[in-house]
Amino acid sequence: MNLKKTIYYLSLLLLIILGSKGSFAQADSLEVHNIKGKYYYIHIIQQGESLYFMHKKYNVPLAVIKKENPSVSDGLSIGEKIFIPVKRNIEVSVKTDGNFISHTVKKKQTLYSIAKIYDVKQKEIVAANPELSEGLKDEQVLKIPIKEIKIKIDPELAAKNTKYNTHRVQQGETLYSLSKLYNTTSDTIRVVNNGLLQGLKAGEMIYVPVMVIDDSLPLVGGDTSVRLEIGEQLERWISDTGITVKKSEYSIGLMLPFYLDVNDETVDNRSAFSVKSIYPKSKWAIEFYNGFKMALDSISSDSCKFKIYVYDTKGNDSLRTQNLLLKPEMAMHDLIVGPLHFNNFKRVAYFAKENRIPIVSPVKQSNRLLLGNPFIFKVIPSKSTILEPICKLVADSFKTENLLAIEYENAKEKSLVDLFLKSYNAELLITDDTLIYSAIKVLKIDKNISDVISNLKMDKNNVIFVPASDQTFVTNLFSLLSTTINKTEYKDCKVTLIGLEEWKNYENIDLEYFQKLNVHFCSTKFINYQDSLTANFIDAYKEKTATYPSYYSFLGFDIAYCFGNNFIQYGTVFSEAALEPKDGMSINLNFFKTGIESGFENKNAYLLRFENYELKRIN
Repeated sequence: MNLKKTIYYLSLLLLIILGSKGSFAQADSLEVHNIKGKYYYIHIIQQGESLYFMHKKYNVPLAVIKKENPSVSDGLSIGEKIFIPVKRNIEVSVKTDGNFISHTVKKKQTLYSIAKIYDVKQKEIVAANPELSEGLKDEQVLKIPIKEIKIKIDPELAAKNTKYNTHRVQQGETLYSLSKLYNTTSDTIRVVNNGLLQGLKAGEMIYVPVMVIDDSLPLVGGDTSVRLEIGEQLERWISDTGITVKKSEYSIGLMLPFYLDVNDETVDNRSAFSVKSIYPKSKWAIEFYNGFKMALDSISSDSCKFKIYVYDTKGNDSLRTQNLLLKPEMAMHDLIVGPLHFNNFKRVAYFAKENRIPIVSPVKQSNRLLLGNPFIFKVIPSKSTILEPICKLVADSFKTENLLAIEYENAKEKSLVDLFLKSYNAELLITDDTLIYSAIKVLKIDKNISDVISNLKMDKNNVIFVPASDQTFVTNLFSLLSTTINKTEYKDCKVTLIGLEEWKNYENIDLEYFQKLNVHFCSTKFINYQDSLTANFIDAYKEKTATYPSYYSFLGFDIAYCFGNNFIQYGTVFSEAALEPKDGMSINLNFFKTGIESGFENKNAYLLRFENYELKRIN
């Protein structure tokens, strides 16, 4: 009998040892998870582990672990999930233009020979020294960029079975697709790449955390794999808590300036409206609402419906907005759209954050709104955001031409010149070809714009970036350039003008000038009226409202179609799949997170040019 007991206890002890080893492969994970806007490691309690063990392992104070996991006050249970807040002490920084050494050009030295001396690429030197557009000169002092890649990871957090691989981002790849490729999460990739605040860029080298499982570890019970994916555990946990459970009905609040008391008709009687009977200030809201409702009607079904609550903000009435937030149903909405004015939107966005409701801004707003509020979706990108396609265009199509950037002293957008230079230089550094790219020469202009003419070259395309919306200045520049290239001595001079989308609204500039100066610009919106989907929408809209759809009708449709479908398919607008790019009829939506604790901005823009006197999209 004693022998049987001894064998029994030895077998039990062996099973516990094997189980502990196998389970360690499951629990020892540095995969990061975004849970209700906060970032955690998920630790599965194993035999013999204590709070002090987790405190030492993750270098997180005991008080913090207890605060995040109130149940631990009753003791720990084997298999229990413990949520460990991610410490922000993982530092990954890559410097390509922050450190320089000076080099004085000697006689007979070339750009090639200097690049060889310092083991850098010629284009890196050109990017750091825009004045090289004038050629290399003896005794010229150059800044030589010294690449320094520094990775510092807290050893307490670096688990034995975790390592970082590198991945060069390909065109079209997203955080979602990379997370699936490497079997990790988008949030994990963000953390080990310092937040990826500017999003992914093709050609960029990033770090990817890869879990390495020791295949020699035994299986518990002989046939049950202990290598259960943490992602699957999280998925089940989310399912248990009801975070992404799909609903049969979603509630959406529209906070727009309808001015219902001013209009003769009610919002519900859409087809009765005519242009003359609508109060002008309410036209935007009514047209947006029409398109918004049409989109939700088109995707609703018996299994999933949408209920729209309409709130009339009456413009910039802060007291009314505050009173609207007191309505009992406001905190129960699944989505809020609007209001339009900055201060009112800021107030409602705070309310949305407190109640964990996603909120959409459908108009231009400052990026300051996004700071510290991960529930905001900003549909219209900022001017700095839409610089990226312009820089790609210049780097891809005009890299060897005469590149100029005009910094107009009185332009409110003049800071875009510096961003343009940095973005262009970044594009140069990720290319693999051996061409010597042209540097961008900055022309600082006050009132005398004739300096532009003296910098034109006859043997190259003169590509001029002009971030200015001052109509008088832009008009004078158009006139000067058009007059100049009409002169006999400039007959072979070619100009490509790159500017802002506001230019197309300047009626005093003849269309002939836009054509002659080969004008390009980025726009946040573009409607292709030749597209069959657009034609179908126009017909349906006219039949339903007895009016012709405006841009705001299209915008309302595109926003509702995107967010509505995300609710239907995923039950949320925050999932990785929901954040995949969506094409609309008037605007494409490609949201990226602007910071770990901040909101989302749409980074899509259309590159347009005048061709045969028509505005056309450049693919």
